[in-house]
Amino acid sequence: MNKIPFNKPALTVSQQISQLENRGLIINDKNLAENALRNLNYYRLSGYWMYFEDSRDPHHFKSGIKFEDIIELYNFDKDLRSYIFEGISRFEVSLRTQFAHQVGIKYGSHSYLKPEYSKDFSDWLENMKKVQNETSRSKELFIKHYKNKYEESFPPIWVICEIFSFGTLSCWYKNLKEIPSENHNCPGNAKDDIASFYKIPSLILESWIHSLTVLRNHCAHQSRLILKQISIQPIKPKSNKISISGIWSTRSNCIYNLILILIYLNEQILLPSTWKSDFIDFLKTNTKNCVEFLNFPNEWEKDSFWK
Repeated sequence: MNKIPFNKPALTVSQQISQLENRGLIINDKNLAENALRNLNYYRLSGYWMYFEDSRDPHHFKSGIKFEDIIELYNFDKDLRSYIFEGISRFEVSLRTQFAHQVGIKYGSHSYLKPEYSKDFSDWLENMKKVQNETSRSKELFIKHYKNKYEESFPPIWVICEIFSFGTLSCWYKNLKEIPSENHNCPGNAKDDIASFYKIPSLILESWIHSLTVLRNHCAHQSRLILKQISIQPIKPKSNKISISGIWSTRSNCIYNLILILIYLNEQILLPSTWKSDFIDFLKTNTKNCVEFLNFPNEWEKDSFWK
């Protein structure tokens, strides 16, 4: 296929509104449309109004579609992103804590500096490069305090963990070797015991963390989530003891499964929070959107998991 030069001109907001009306969109409130287009970007909103376009003519809207319908869908996606981001943040802090505690108490304060605790040496090198970069550019007072007070170039695991990004933490957990504890008062291995805290096998946790890092990046960059296909597919839990295994979707790359994962993981964090109940109330208030845009099954809200 031969490429063609791009020759579309930039449009003023008034021209954008006229173009949408010419394509059949009903715009009753011109002020709303103008403010939305000035602050949300025509191209960004097009990712939402494409679901209201006529399949026979992708540049024309279905009959009766109003600008408010597009804004309503945009706001649903925005609020969904906020709930998901908060849930991931709660889990990220918990995981960082578990990683620092289990690795530190089982293998020692600076064991992460030793490649023998990692499965793959080249991955360990890459992880150490991230540690070096994150340490050197960190402006945190606790990092400056450590550098000024101690001889060692790098802080102990429970300090360095606090400046790990979620992606870095995911890489360290994935590469962690299942080595028996060197602390007789704390048997077992760190990788399995971290997963045990969340009542799942380490292979499942590793997969879920990876998928959630991708989802978190979408949220952090304000990307659209409705009908999003996540490239990293999480592993389905096999055990019926894991509450979400029975309602897992066969479409494993959909947001629905990641929402199940996020709620399940947050249930294991025994800290007072209204996040779960608030999130479920939000989803139930938007049942139709959940089915149509997030691949939730029909009548999903009747399952006991959501009670």
